[in-house]
Amino acid sequence: MTTVVRLVKMPEHTGYAPLAVLGYCLSRTRFLDPLWNGLDLGLKTVDHSPEAKLQNLLLSILAGCRSIAQVNTRLRAEAALAQAWGLVWTDQSNLARTLDAFTDAQVALLRRGSEALFRRESRTLRHDWAQGWLWLDIDLTPLPISKQAEGSTKGKFDRKNRYGRQLARVQAPQYHETLFSHVYPGKQESSSAYVPTVESLAAFLNLSQEQKQRTVLRSDAGFGSDANINYALRAQWQVLTKNKGGPRPNLWAQRVAAEDWQPLRVDRWVARATAPPAYARPTQCLVLRWLTPGGQTKHGIVVSSVMAWSMAETIAHYDERGACETEIQADKGGLRLERRRKKRLAAQEALVLLTDIAHNLLAWVPGWMHLSPPLASWGATRLIEDALCCPGRLYFNDDHLVEVQLNGLHPYAEAIAAGLKQLLAHFGYP
Repeated sequence: MTTVVRLVKMPEHTGYAPLAVLGYCLSRTRFLDPLWNGLDLGLKTVDHSPEAKLQNLLLSILAGCRSIAQVNTRLRAEAALAQAWGLVWTDQSNLARTLDAFTDAQVALLRRGSEALFRRESRTLRHDWAQGWLWLDIDLTPLPISKQAEGSTKGKFDRKNRYGRQLARVQAPQYHETLFSHVYPGKQESSSAYVPTVESLAAFLNLSQEQKQRTVLRSDAGFGSDANINYALRAQWQVLTKNKGGPRPNLWAQRVAAEDWQPLRVDRWVARATAPPAYARPTQCLVLRWLTPGGQTKHGIVVSSVMAWSMAETIAHYDERGACETEIQADKGGLRLERRRKKRLAAQEALVLLTDIAHNLLAWVPGWMHLSPPLASWGATRLIEDALCCPGRLYFNDDHLVEVQLNGLHPYAEAIAAGLKQLLAHFGYP
């Protein structure tokens, strides 16, 4: 028997049914409107407005597209997904030109819109300081790109002679939210990025002095110069950081008596530093000693302005900074942060801001959907690759979504279906 191959239109089918329902809720309630308020890219509207093109880009990020070009190959056939988001698919070349139209001033406008949306929805800004510390992690991560790109230089990358840029980022690990991102040239050092980052963070959050004193800025040794520590302390933040490297850690370790080392593990010890520098506010300076897998002894210095913590508690809190690395890797993996590259620096900055918006939407979705375990603990990568891409059918009456059918063979279809009902209820069944 001959196998028949036919081309047929399947307007109700989608490989992204949960993502479609999310977009339906966002578009019907005009949830994303603050992003575009006041944003003028100076482009003519022929078939698609600049705002619609940016929303195309945001949707492609949430769909896990590796590049803008995949809008044509992975999403163009998704008629139901586009209808749910209130969009018409735009050719990838038009999307690329939209990003290239960004200037520094227009990036600032998009950032202002992103901040307006964040202020309205953020759980970080609703933190109960009386119940515990607010943790903010500061990091600088590489974004490789060709040497011809604007702002691309040699710097600290995972491979020798690699070119790229650096991304400064502030995250709230308790709430999985990204608060601030800024793209720097590849030669940017962590230390000199610290003060501008904290200044931007302070202007954005606008915390009271009392709230700052319950907020811990946590960073690695690259940011931990004495000048940076003093800057944050004078601004009334709490600080938890590794001190800058160089000869100081080994010199301080030599001054510690053998009996003063307190074991943390069989291969890790901590002790109080003798005669540490006097910072702008009282701090505890701890010398950390550990063995590498190869048996080599290493030392570091951890500085904390929270005097009530024991040495073990201080190191444990610093170690929790690993959540920041996990969030960044999830964005590079699930949201393809590292794969989407633009030659112009302003275009790359706009793309990073759209990625931050997608990241925060994914941070809010589990709460909106009241997801049950294990979905409730999933990060960006698992949500994109294993939940939002559940296949199904969408049925519309005009533009009103009247029925969602999920493929019952998906291993999490039942949990996702329950979550979609909660999502629609959260937005008032738009």
